[in-house]
Amino acid sequence: MLAPIVLSPAAYAWQTGAPAPTPCLAVGQMSGLDIAEGTITLKSDSGRYSDIHYDRSTIFSDGKAMLPPLDLNVDDRVCVQAFADRPGGVTSHVLIVRRSSIDARDKADLLAWERDSVFGTVTSLDTGNRRLTLRTAGGSEVRVDAAGQVALWTLPAGAIDAVDAVPGDWKQITSGDALYVRGDRDARTGMVRARLVVAGGFRSFAGSIESMEPLTSQLRLRGFRSGRSRDVHFDFMPIYIVGMADRSGGRTLYQANVGDLDVGDSVLVLAKQDRQTGNIDALLLVTGFSRDAILRPQPGQSPDWIFNSVGLGGQQGASR
Repeated sequence: MLAPIVLSPAAYAWQTGAPAPTPCLAVGQMSGLDIAEGTITLKSDSGRYSDIHYDRSTIFSDGKAMLPPLDLNVDDRVCVQAFADRPGGVTSHVLIVRRSSIDARDKADLLAWERDSVFGTVTSLDTGNRRLTLRTAGGSEVRVDAAGQVALWTLPAGAIDAVDAVPGDWKQITSGDALYVRGDRDARTGMVRARLVVAGGFRSFAGSIESMEPLTSQLRLRGFRSGRSRDVHFDFMPIYIVGMADRSGGRTLYQANVGDLDVGDSVLVLAKQDRQTGNIDALLLVTGFSRDAILRPQPGQSPDWIFNSVGLGGQQGASR
C-alpha cells in the first residue's frame, strides 16, 4: 500500500493553482493551542508535528479580518507567512483558513467527481466499437464511449483492496454486467468519454460522514447528489488525506486514521457493492484538510492520479 512521504520543512509551502500573495513558510492543520506559552502545534499533511511561537505582536488573519488567538480552533488550517526574526522564531503574520471553508471546497470537488463517474448495469453493448449504455440505480440511461486507450480492470469477488484488481477483457463484458466508468461527461449530450472502466461491483461514493462506529466498523454516509444515507462497512479500510508531493509538485496521498475524521467531513469512498445483497464494503477513503483542491490533478498529472496512487491493479503512478 501507499507509504507516507515525509516533507522537509522547506516544502511546507502551499502550492496551488491560485497561490497566496505571500507563500507559507510553515503550514499545517492546527492540532493544539497553548495560550499561556504562546505556542501553536501544527500537523502537516504527511503527519509531521511542529510548533510555532507567537506573541502579542503576531497578527492573525482569515484574509478579511484580524483574529485574536482565542478565536482559533483545532483543525483550522494555519499558514505562517512571516517570522519576526528568523524561521523557527516568533511569527509575525499568520493566515487562518477555517475547516468549514475547507470542507465546502471539498464538497465542490467531490460533486465534480460524481458528475464524471457512472455506475450502472450494461443494457446495450457494441464490443467492436466499445460503445455501451448503462442503466443507473435511479433508472436513467447513460451512453459511454470507451474506444481508444481506456484502462479496463476487473475486481475479483474476494477483493479487499484496489491492488487486487486484475486486467479485464472486453470480450467478457456482457449485457447485465455492473460497471464503474470514470471519464469526461459531455454537458450537452450527457455521454461519458471513458478513461477508466472497472467491472466486479467497484464504485465510488461522495458524501458527508453522518456517523462512524469503529467498534462495529460501520460508517454512515450521506450522498451529496442523492441525499440518501448509506451504511458502509470499513473494516481495515485505508484512510488517506490529499497533500502536495515535495519533489514532483503533484498531488499525493498520505496515510491517516479514523481519529483524523469528524462527523460532517466530505469524503470520497472507493468501494465494492454486492449485487445480490446491496452491501457495501469500503476499499479506501480519501479526504482533504488543506485549502488545495483535493481531487483535481496538478498540470501534467494524470486526471486519474488517485487510482494510480492507490495502486489499482498493482499499478503505481507518478503521484505515489
